[in-house]
Amino acid sequence: MTNFEESINNLSDDDVKVRKQAIESLVGITDEKAIEPLIKATTDDNAQVRFKAAEILGNMGDVAVDKLIEEFNNAEGKDKRFIAFALKETENEKVIPYFVEAVNDEDFGVRKVAVRALGELQAIDELDTIAKCLEDEDWGVKLAAIQALGDLATDESIKLIKDIRKTEDDKDFKKSCNKAIKKAEKRQKAKASGETIVKVIPMSTIKEMEKTNPQKAIKEYERYVEAKQPKDAPYKRLCILYRKANDYDNEVRVLETACEVFKGNDKKLSYFENRLAKLK
Repeated sequence: MTNFEESINNLSDDDVKVRKQAIESLVGITDEKAIEPLIKATTDDNAQVRFKAAEILGNMGDVAVDKLIEEFNNAEGKDKRFIAFALKETENEKVIPYFVEAVNDEDFGVRKVAVRALGELQAIDELDTIAKCLEDEDWGVKLAAIQALGDLATDESIKLIKDIRKTEDDKDFKKSCNKAIKKAEKRQKAKASGETIVKVIPMSTIKEMEKTNPQKAIKEYERYVEAKQPKDAPYKRLCILYRKANDYDNEVRVLETACEVFKGNDKKLSYFENRLAKLK
């Protein structure tokens, strides 16, 4: 029995410690054979196992999205929350219609993930759907709607935030509105100046992520590369991670992009040119 097969089998073990070890060993997996066992693991009695399974499925992206959609349509309550989270993490636009429908779900947790996803996926055509969530009975859903409107960063979405800010007395809610408006206006300015709008998280956070979720770390580092940001650290970390995974093509791609970005900066450029020369 291979390590992969053993880990899959151990997801059903009676001992929670064994199940935790199994789910950790599957981090970074992209094998389609793992999808159904991982979906089952999102209903595990242990919250850590459930969340990790959803996280792994989300990081699998397009490979898992169709089966996740199928499961999402059949799941209910808390079980549906974890599938919703996995679907959001795939970042696949085909999930948008399912999240539009899910803003009416009976479970507040599902509604919260659904409206947040519509913002992250830039579902601008669903502005009215997101706005509807501002009237939700659950406080968390309302805050998620504010964040989603901030993500859209349109004049219309900013106006909606400002309008509801006037009607609320809660100081924390107003702070959330102000934060969302600031983020949206910053995105608008960047877009107007021709910058690529890419959501990035702090490097220190991603570096920690490498220890527990290297697949997710790669995805987050790639956002820096996509935006061609003039920081050399993301490119260096990506090269190391791709080298560990024996992914020659992606390492070369990142190095070539870095050489393009740091052209004119001899100190930074030399590192990437030397590394690239050794690979070719």
